[in-house]
Amino acid sequence: MDPLYSHVTNRTSLYAGYELRVSKIHTHISSTDRFKLLKLEKVPDISKRYASILEDSLFRLVRLSDPKAFPASFFFRETGKRLGSYRSFSGFLEEHIVPMTDSVSIGDIEIALKRTLFHGCAAGLNDGRILLEYVETMASSEDPTISDLGGKLRFHFSRGPMIFLAAESEPFSKSGGLANVVMQLPKSLAGLGEDARVITPIYGQGTEKSRRKMRAALVKYGVAYTGKTVSFTIEGRQYIVGIHTAMVEGVRFYLLDNHELFDGLYWGITSREKLVRRIGFARACAETILALEINPIFVFTNDAFAGLFGAIVRSDPGYSDHPVFKRASLLHIIHNGGWQYFDSFHRGESGRDLFPLFGLPPEKAPTFLDPVHNDRLNCMAAGVRSADRVITVSPSYARQIEVQCDGLEFLLSGVIGINNALNDDFERNARSVLEGSGFVEREFEVLVAHIVATPSLKKKVEQRYPEILEGWNAVRKVRDKDRQEICERMLLKLLLQAEQGLTVDPDLVLCCMIHRIADQKGFQLLLEASEGMFKTLGFQAIIGGIPASGDQRGEELARGCTQLQSYYPGRVATHIDFVDVSIPLLACDVFLMPSMSEPGGISQLEGMACGCIIVARSTGGLRDTVSPIRLEHSRYAGHGFLFTDYTTWAFFDSMHRCMEYFRDTGDTEILRARRDARKSVNTWDRSAKEYIRRMYSLREMIRPI
Repeated sequence: MDPLYSHVTNRTSLYAGYELRVSKIHTHISSTDRFKLLKLEKVPDISKRYASILEDSLFRLVRLSDPKAFPASFFFRETGKRLGSYRSFSGFLEEHIVPMTDSVSIGDIEIALKRTLFHGCAAGLNDGRILLEYVETMASSEDPTISDLGGKLRFHFSRGPMIFLAAESEPFSKSGGLANVVMQLPKSLAGLGEDARVITPIYGQGTEKSRRKMRAALVKYGVAYTGKTVSFTIEGRQYIVGIHTAMVEGVRFYLLDNHELFDGLYWGITSREKLVRRIGFARACAETILALEINPIFVFTNDAFAGLFGAIVRSDPGYSDHPVFKRASLLHIIHNGGWQYFDSFHRGESGRDLFPLFGLPPEKAPTFLDPVHNDRLNCMAAGVRSADRVITVSPSYARQIEVQCDGLEFLLSGVIGINNALNDDFERNARSVLEGSGFVEREFEVLVAHIVATPSLKKKVEQRYPEILEGWNAVRKVRDKDRQEICERMLLKLLLQAEQGLTVDPDLVLCCMIHRIADQKGFQLLLEASEGMFKTLGFQAIIGGIPASGDQRGEELARGCTQLQSYYPGRVATHIDFVDVSIPLLACDVFLMPSMSEPGGISQLEGMACGCIIVARSTGGLRDTVSPIRLEHSRYAGHGFLFTDYTTWAFFDSMHRCMEYFRDTGDTEILRARRDARKSVNTWDRSAKEYIRRMYSLREMIRPI
């Protein structure tokens, strides 16, 4: 016991033995004292002091910050013993909890019971569905105190909408993988019973392709005006935003319309223009949530563009004091930490301070400043500072950005890493593209003529893959499943070699590298290792993609990739254009992803889903998703080759190991690796379940899946 009166708790305190090990002594200690004295008493019969010990333990449980300490809590252990049946639980409430209301606030009791039920479920003391039934039964109790507690617990455990805020989202707008995630993750959450919603702009301008995409999606999904607008001011100027809505594959979308704020995706030239668009999006989202009375339980802001939402909501009293935003948990998702500097702006521009654009008191400015450069406003940093928790797209990247992330590491701790994922129908959709393209029918006769005209090639095919010469349908009717899959892929490979003007040969290892052409994706390594890859090792490659608009480095890399065709005829085919990956992924042996950095990565998952062996750098999400090929008990396991250092030699070494594997391994063993790749693909339903588990755990809410 604590024999000294505490001015903090206004009481002396009693501790059970187990609990004392994990307890913090919340009391004032005089600056002249060196020790806080406790009196240890062995109590053979605690029945006379049971109520006091239980009550003291309740106070501490309400404030426990370490979930590992719960098993030591006397209140948790005593209540947990009664969770096996409602009769036992309700009896404990009537005998011990209800009498506490004379000396303990109902607020503390409800939080203690909520935490006990949640951690009791997590510890396996009873099923979550049953414990939620307890709450409903409590709410209908004839005892007014128990009924009141049941109603409060019902509120604590009641679910609400999950809202995703993003600059881009399929099927309406897209510049990169973010758009896919913002569609697929909410879709998967909706499939698991969540009320998932997305707020994103309608863009009136952009490239012809982006305008066509937006118009087609607006028509296809029947996007309609809600009849509501929201308004706000930025530096005294009023902006009016129309709210449109549609259901897209189980997800409610709200599309914001303002011809100036949302003229084009990531548009704006000056810092002021870009900030006005981002502030406008943040305030429009906040006003939309209030105007439509959405009452979200979680709000996810995605990358830097949407990062200002949380900072403005937490800094503006008009929002921060509102019960809707008080209840909502704000989660910021970092898809790529490097993008922060596309949304980091000098605070001063043309002699003007840009912070007044936010419409906030000057003392709120530190929330929005770059963690390293105090003369810059950083949207990503603002999102991180204001979030209840930060999430990123793979466990390895979560650890990485806590150590090094261009300054954000000073703000990041306890980052949650959940792997990005892929639709479970990706390969099926790729095969639909193949079937609809007429690729096999168009190229088959040309391939057969070439085989017949080349004696050495004809001999190889007739000896090893005679089914191929009988045609696509004959190959697909091969009864042996393994043989059928081997021959089908080989036929597609030979057809692709012929179509691309490459040397047609089943023994040549065909790889593909199709990405946005940028430094980050490792194209420089490909160029520097090209002689070793194509002359020494004998690879073939299909290279494709386009550089981002205005990316001079990307344009240089694209020119270099184009020149490889003339240096290595019959070995390289390059397409500086949008390239559909479906046929290359179904036909190629290897998919290359030697990225300088890759927070999560989607392309490697697409390659794996289509049965490609992966060569990748061991960074971020690539490290978490690609399993290295290695010998285990005289057999190969895994489906890829990884390298660590971002150097030409490290990349070449991985390609050398890959070539040795293909030369030393038979078709059946390679087929096993391809199947391992398919089996290893993380699908969105799996990641969505992890989101549900982690998010509800943050709020200590029971959520059976």
